[in-house]
Amino acid sequence: MPCSVSIFESGSNRYRPNVRIGNWFEDNCLELDKMVSFRKMRDRGELLVEKARTLFDNFQREVQLAAPKHDITIGATIQLMPIYMNIQDLDTSDLHPALSVVINEYAIRTSQTINEDCELTVAPSERPCVRNSFRIVSGDDKDRSGEKLKYGQRFRLECVEPTNDPILLYSAPKLSNLTQAIKTTFNSSKHGEINLPLGLVHRSRVLCPDGDIPTAFTNWYCMHVDPYKRFESEGETVPSNAPMIIVHSATNRNLAAENVVTQTLFGPEFLVSVQNYRNVFKREIWKNVWMISNGHHTTAKHA
Repeated sequence: MPCSVSIFESGSNRYRPNVRIGNWFEDNCLELDKMVSFRKMRDRGELLVEKARTLFDNFQREVQLAAPKHDITIGATIQLMPIYMNIQDLDTSDLHPALSVVINEYAIRTSQTINEDCELTVAPSERPCVRNSFRIVSGDDKDRSGEKLKYGQRFRLECVEPTNDPILLYSAPKLSNLTQAIKTTFNSSKHGEINLPLGLVHRSRVLCPDGDIPTAFTNWYCMHVDPYKRFESEGETVPSNAPMIIVHSATNRNLAAENVVTQTLFGPEFLVSVQNYRNVFKREIWKNVWMISNGHHTTAKHA
């Protein structure tokens, strides 16, 4: 009888501490495979932490803006900055917000540079860098570098990188089924209607005859901030660091900074859209008032 009891004793009494039970061999191989895979990804720079570090290095690389001048010239590297952000209980005078490129968390695994999957926001700008600096180019496909930009003249905005196939800023009207032509993570709205978003496209796609994005979608022009001076200011040079309205040529809607905060990989930033915001006097409010900056940050309030 004692022998029978000893046979049915619990496993903890039968096995010593150094005896392995269960699928110990498979678990051990799995851990070894994970370690080998981790080391290979680390050596190739494919770890998410490595990609994030590379992303921040690429996007935050400092950029030298054009030499400060009274007028804006074609070919210059500039920043597009809202003249004023009317945010309740928030002082934006020290933020120096600027139009910026941001990448979402889904695209970071495939690319760590500016690409067509990136989106645009209005972000604090401590200094000019790759993500918040743009190059002004002529809208008629002619090299007009050095010429002064004029009110009403069509121009395009290029990201400073890449340089081999530049990426242009564009917007597009809604499709025939009333859906947005540009897919974005977040959208703003006006009176319940979703505003037109901004997107990025390679110049090779725009210039291609079979491209799905017309060249006109990448064209913009500047208007005087005062509606009563727009007719007489047509053809005059555009001053730097001065309030103005930036209009999308194809839709005749204005570039707009929204007072809607969204969380990005770079922190909280404001949404940007293409929409007209006017008061009862048919005058653009602060959301549509921008300045083309060459490095001199100014802050002003606009009714």
